[in-house]
Amino acid sequence: MISKSNVKFTDSEVRMASRFASSTQQEIEKLLEDKDSENTKRSTKVAKELFYEYLKEKNIQEPHDKKELAQVLKSFYVEARKKDGSFYSMGSLKTLRFGFNRHFKAVRGVDIMSEEEFSEANKVFAAKCVQLKKDGHAKVHHKPPIADADLKKLYESGVFSTDFPKTLLNKVFFEIMLCFCRRGRQNLRRLRKSDFVVKTDSTGAKFVSKVVDELTKNHREDDEAEEGGIMCAVGGPFCPVASFEKYLHHLNPENEFLFQRPKKKVTADSDVWYDNMVVGERTLGEMMKQISNQAKLSMDYTNHSIRATAVTILDKSGFEARHIMSVSGHRSESSIRSYSKTDESTKKRMSETLTAAAVSDVSAVSSRNQLAERQCVNLSPILSLSQEEHIMRDVHLSSHSQVSKQFTFHNCSVIFN
Repeated sequence: MISKSNVKFTDSEVRMASRFASSTQQEIEKLLEDKDSENTKRSTKVAKELFYEYLKEKNIQEPHDKKELAQVLKSFYVEARKKDGSFYSMGSLKTLRFGFNRHFKAVRGVDIMSEEEFSEANKVFAAKCVQLKKDGHAKVHHKPPIADADLKKLYESGVFSTDFPKTLLNKVFFEIMLCFCRRGRQNLRRLRKSDFVVKTDSTGAKFVSKVVDELTKNHREDDEAEEGGIMCAVGGPFCPVASFEKYLHHLNPENEFLFQRPKKKVTADSDVWYDNMVVGERTLGEMMKQISNQAKLSMDYTNHSIRATAVTILDKSGFEARHIMSVSGHRSESSIRSYSKTDESTKKRMSETLTAAAVSDVSAVSSRNQLAERQCVNLSPILSLSQEEHIMRDVHLSSHSQVSKQFTFHNCSVIFN
């Protein structure tokens, strides 16, 4: 064995060794914790709390081995209810099971979804999912895209005016969410001014692109970077690039974040329209709902409705699913199809087409009947046999009463009426 005291390092080796920092166990644990998205950590926490709440209500001791845990899970899958006593949807029950699996993997190194000891529990879970589907609890309620009339109203109502701090923030927020097809709340508060850059293409047209890749719900540490969308200049008073540049110009230079709190009062010659304070996560999460109220739209849309609107518009415009996925970050085409539903305006046109066709057929039948009736008026009426006999008898009698018969006698003439 070589003693450390006998080992000598050259100056270059010492300099090389200084490249590597020292880390504590706490830093390593935090690094592992930050690997998962906020949504994943939140759903795992909810599942864990619900599991122990179930144990407490049922007066069950915490299971110590796989066999006991499997037995508890079998019962949970059948008996799980929401706080109001109603059933969980099939999707919610699946989310809870994934949360259980992440929790037990982390604390016990147990995989409740693949290990043999849990095969019976997994069969019960599958059977419960079938029952929920039969009972109508399998439907996923996706956020609706923004209706065409409401989209138009957003730009005409004043809520996207570029003359005031709050409405300029509204417009930039909406257009970043739309053009980059962002999720409802994810990472919004962390976005920085430096995450975006204004560029010019080969034709001289300006566009905004995202220069910093970020971890999202579907794309984690072992994935390639998302391509993402861009926001192009379109000219006119509603140009998103012009609004974005104006917004950047008026942001507080002392704050690095993109979404800053608007100042309550600014003057015409004010350069800084925003406080040195980032907009809160909850406020950002409800931005589209607030904008819907301000513009008096037909309903309160959510941030995720903007994402649904982007996918719907691209799908209706004929873009292939793989191109839409490169912007939206979806992993599969089936996820895209969940957004590509028949909207209300299309359903209305379909209904009008069906009704028009049905009414046209009824009108044609009615016209034919009316024509037949008019033709019947010009024809002799059809008589029954008894009616014909009665008329013929009258005619016969009338003929006898009007026709005289003459007989000639010799030496005299006699007439019989």
